[in-house]
Amino acid sequence: MPVGGSRDLALSATDKRFVIAEMLDCRMRRHYDRFASFVDPGVVLSCHSWREGMVGPAVWRGADGLRELFRRTDENYLPGDHEIIDVLVDGDEAVVRWRADWRRHDNGRIYTNDAAHFLRWDQGRVVEMHEFFDAHCRSTPACACLPSFETLLTPRPPGLPRGEMERRARRLLEFESGSPEPALVLKWCAPDIICDFAGDRARLPYAGRHTGVDALLGIIRAVHVDFEQRPLGLSRILIEDARAACWRQVEWRHRGTGRTGVCELADFVRFDNGLIVECIEFRDTVSLLRMQD
Repeated sequence: MPVGGSRDLALSATDKRFVIAEMLDCRMRRHYDRFASFVDPGVVLSCHSWREGMVGPAVWRGADGLRELFRRTDENYLPGDHEIIDVLVDGDEAVVRWRADWRRHDNGRIYTNDAAHFLRWDQGRVVEMHEFFDAHCRSTPACACLPSFETLLTPRPPGLPRGEMERRARRLLEFESGSPEPALVLKWCAPDIICDFAGDRARLPYAGRHTGVDALLGIIRAVHVDFEQRPLGLSRILIEDARAACWRQVEWRHRGTGRTGVCELADFVRFDNGLIVECIEFRDTVSLLRMQD
């Protein structure tokens, strides 16, 4: 197992999973010196979502920048329990989805948040991170799509080669018509697809878990009624086994207010027997709400 992100050690996929678990544990226990041992001194963290009552999307540079972000967070919240939902590793990059409880100091309330972090390593240390953060929708079960014990031991194959998985994910997300193409959604998604949108349903009406391709198409249409979307960029698509993940930048324009803005989204899909059977999405809910207020 790696200790402190040694620069002399080429990290395996198993090592990276260990490092991710250690980094999250250090963050939630506030062991910041050990956390810093896993990252490069020049690490860059891009936070793509608002942290409630604190800061908006921002870029934090270096270990000192991370400590400042942690300090500002700890001034408002006490970290509590956390759990890792999924980890995907692809070469020198990985992404983790996780969930945590945070107790706010001024009112004593506990807030549960879903988060996703994309990480990139160089010479054994993390040099780049992208963070997505939103409220956990209480309509979503504690762990999405619990797999059977048999599936844990022998994951089902995606039914597609890696290149085709990437092509389909990219085609659906790099849309040119203002929203994903309904014909492709029907063709490439399973009829009983599970789709999950991070966020508070009081702010995001379609937040939480939905089942069926018709429900997914209904959400796509609802978003298109309120917003014009123009894709600006798509990260490298990470793929492991039957799972794929990426983050993307989109320019939004609210049709009612005319306000515009750029925000990032993170997307996670899982394939089974050649079809997409699960999709999970993070977006900067607060920034989108500000465009329509």
